[in-house]
Amino acid sequence: MTSVQTTAGATLAYADVGSGPPVLALHGAYSAHQEIRGFLDPVLAHCRRVYPDLPGMGSSTATGIESATAALDALDELVTAVLGDEPFTLVGHSFGAHLARGLAARRPVQVRGLALLCPMVSTDHHMEPAVVVADDGSATSLPPELAEAYTGYFVVQTAATLARFHEAVAPVLGHWDEQAVERLMTDDTLDLAAEYTNPVLVMTARQDAWVGYRQHTGLLAAYPHATSVVVADAGHALPHERPEAVGAALRLWHATATRPAA
Repeated sequence: MTSVQTTAGATLAYADVGSGPPVLALHGAYSAHQEIRGFLDPVLAHCRRVYPDLPGMGSSTATGIESATAALDALDELVTAVLGDEPFTLVGHSFGAHLARGLAARRPVQVRGLALLCPMVSTDHHMEPAVVVADDGSATSLPPELAEAYTGYFVVQTAATLARFHEAVAPVLGHWDEQAVERLMTDDTLDLAAEYTNPVLVMTARQDAWVGYRQHTGLLAAYPHATSVVVADAGHALPHERPEAVGAALRLWHATATRPAA
């Protein structure tokens, strides 16, 4: 891990792996970069992947960061330090997708493509009922604290998703500053007014009890070159529950976003 010191006083840690066209990937709240890296590494293995820990999460601190806008300021500084003026694509999951929208609004030309996975939309919460769509009993092998985290996040509870939980989610549990994350989530309004016309992918899940899926309609109105995919029988852990669908959509989006100009 490497780190960038922000003007507010926070330290943003990040992993910088691979080579090729750069992609910046932002994980969700109450998580760390290992989760989004767990499903993105095999999908965009031909790219340079930059995975920051969001302020107050993983190995990053939240000194001087009191809001989502301040977190976005810190990420903006990280982009300047790590990528400079180089064009890049941007992937975000959940709260990370919310911040990704803000970063794309600030850098509408440099961000060549924007992928929003189960995006949190602060003005449009349509949480769906928590419904388990598959359960093969694998969760019975978990200790109580892990079982609660797994069953509260995954609606597809199978041996395959449990393996992905152990690989990408369990290692980051508890690696965050609760108060810092609460500050970011409480004051989460970002300036998204700038026009963004590069390719956008919006992927949501029908059984997402955390952020819902109905907000995709508003996002389509906001982005003239957006493709929306609503995945059935999946929840907020969509990238872990339906990795083939997410991988296929991300590869197509990335190829479109990085296509040389005619």
